[in-house]
Amino acid sequence: MSDAIEETRKRKYAKLLLEVGVNLQPGQNLVVAAEPYHWKFLNIVAEEAYKMGAGYVLVEATDPGLLKARVEYGSEEHLDDLVSWTDKKNQSLINEGWAKISLFGPTDPDLMGSLDAQRLSIIQKAQSISGKPVSDACAAGKITWCVAALPTPGWAAKVYDLEPSAEVERRLWLGIVKILNLDADDPSAHWREKGETLQKRCEKLSALNLAEVRFRGPGTDLQVKCIAGAKWIGGGIPTAGNGDKGFIPNIPTEECFTTPNRGGTEGRMQVVRPVTVLGKTVEGAWFEFEDGKVISYGAKANKNVLDDYFAMCPNACYLGELALVDGSSPIYQNGHVFHCILYDENASCHVALGSGYPMPVPGATAMTNDEKTAAGVNVSIVHTDFMIGGPEVDVTGYDGLGNEIPLIRNGDFVI
Repeated sequence: MSDAIEETRKRKYAKLLLEVGVNLQPGQNLVVAAEPYHWKFLNIVAEEAYKMGAGYVLVEATDPGLLKARVEYGSEEHLDDLVSWTDKKNQSLINEGWAKISLFGPTDPDLMGSLDAQRLSIIQKAQSISGKPVSDACAAGKITWCVAALPTPGWAAKVYDLEPSAEVERRLWLGIVKILNLDADDPSAHWREKGETLQKRCEKLSALNLAEVRFRGPGTDLQVKCIAGAKWIGGGIPTAGNGDKGFIPNIPTEECFTTPNRGGTEGRMQVVRPVTVLGKTVEGAWFEFEDGKVISYGAKANKNVLDDYFAMCPNACYLGELALVDGSSPIYQNGHVFHCILYDENASCHVALGSGYPMPVPGATAMTNDEKTAAGVNVSIVHTDFMIGGPEVDVTGYDGLGNEIPLIRNGDFVI
């Protein structure tokens, strides 16, 4: 792969994230978060953002070794400390309507899993609480945001179970190029069209007025109640107060999602892909629900991490998201587990334990936390997706009269 071809692809990628991901507007400020390994791409993003008229581009590139040092050597009494201007900065991002791009691409994907879980959770909980206003603003469309990914030798090695090298990184990069269609003349146009396709699918789902969605497959028989009047969202999200400035928060995206009723989940679900929870890989997880709450759970590997996760927030044991993805997903067709929730969640139907998105529920973006809870939206400081779909898992909807509506059969949408 020549340097010129790679440069062209990366510029197309940067434009895709800016034009379609956050839909950057003239004069709008942008914050970009990534590891320092990605400095070259961060410079490309900044250049393209300023070409589009960005007001200011702020880059937050923090080496994970700094977190490692704090966990291993920091004074325990100060592990939950935050710098004094953190809350002020977060409020400025909201009040000034910044755009936010977060780039997954760890140089050491197993680093956090090697750290002391209890000390790490103290830091993560403090950061989650402090960052809740920003995450709430993102969920409400007050901040345009996009999550994407960039390959590293370490991450690529984990995907392909090989030793880290430039060659294995290149292999992952080419896989991402194909999934994102970066060799097209105009990848942004492709993803706008993809967004329209997903939006039409969501319109069909919303029109069904589903009261419940049920998953049946090996190890799974799960009933998830819907909130009356809640919409399905996919492909793009309208900006609060300005619907013509929609954005796509995940690139790639293949899902249609809604916010389920936090108190209405019953049954058992078997997780079909590994999930990174608090920095460690949880494999073979399963959960049993009663009256919406997880009452029993386990895993083949790192079940103790789930203990720590549920201990972080009392509402972590309720569902906050329900998402449908079928076998047409190029990520599913790729055949690999990416060990990156952005990619893995877009290969399979999934649910999230933790915070629910208010946007699908009419009026919920303006509600207080107590009002959201009363409306059925889960309020939590955590949100983690667990994949439960696949060719052997049938997904069926039920309307208010109990009529059965097949949604996914043999891995494919039938609506």
